[in-house]
Amino acid sequence: MKNIQTGFLKILGIVVLIMTVVCGYTQTPASLLQQADSLYAKKQFTQSFELYNRIHKAGQYSPAMFLRMAFIQEGLNKPGLALYYLNLYYLASGDAQTLIKMDELAAKNGLSGYENTQINQVREIINRYRLHMTGAIASFIILVMAVALYQHKKGNKPMVAPVLTLVALVFLGLFVNFSQPDPTVIITGANTLVMSGPSAGASAVGLLKEGNKVRVKNKEDVWLKVVWADQYVYVRESQVQEITL
Repeated sequence: MKNIQTGFLKILGIVVLIMTVVCGYTQTPASLLQQADSLYAKKQFTQSFELYNRIHKAGQYSPAMFLRMAFIQEGLNKPGLALYYLNLYYLASGDAQTLIKMDELAAKNGLSGYENTQINQVREIINRYRLHMTGAIASFIILVMAVALYQHKKGNKPMVAPVLTLVALVFLGLFVNFSQPDPTVIITGANTLVMSGPSAGASAVGLLKEGNKVRVKNKEDVWLKVVWADQYVYVRESQVQEITL
């Protein structure tokens, strides 16, 4: 009987140990975020960043988390990573002041792709509200069609409504097809070679520092066709990080 009790206690001890280890590795994102925020408040930035990064890799985030990650990387003199997390903060929050901050930080470090121009502002607005705009156009088409149907039932022959519907349908098709924003990526490789074609044998046309942001037009094997200095060039996919939530 004593041996049985001893064996049971050993098994129980092993089970408790396993549960303790498992629980330690399966902390919820909310508890990790609280722990990371506590470390950040204590100015233990390296430790807090590691936890924030774990949360991000698990597919969870908060706007404030990205802002703090950007602050930590800027403090470590890593402007490329700081800009990456500022981009994510902007996507998560929509804070327009972030565009100004990114422009200033990029200019300070000689990085391109963050210019706060009117064209870029319009592009950002369309990107953020694209679904809302599409819904508004579709709602307008439905409204015009309803008016046309109502007039037809009353015995009238509507002329304006069909024309408006046709124009709106064409505009909706063009908007859906051409308003899709190009993916943007940030250069993560130090002094990334920019090639004239999608091949290691193509001629090099320049170098891109870590932190530069470019728009992607398409992908060819391991190469990305991007827009840089108003021309199409190619960089390796392994040398970039897509800016997306």
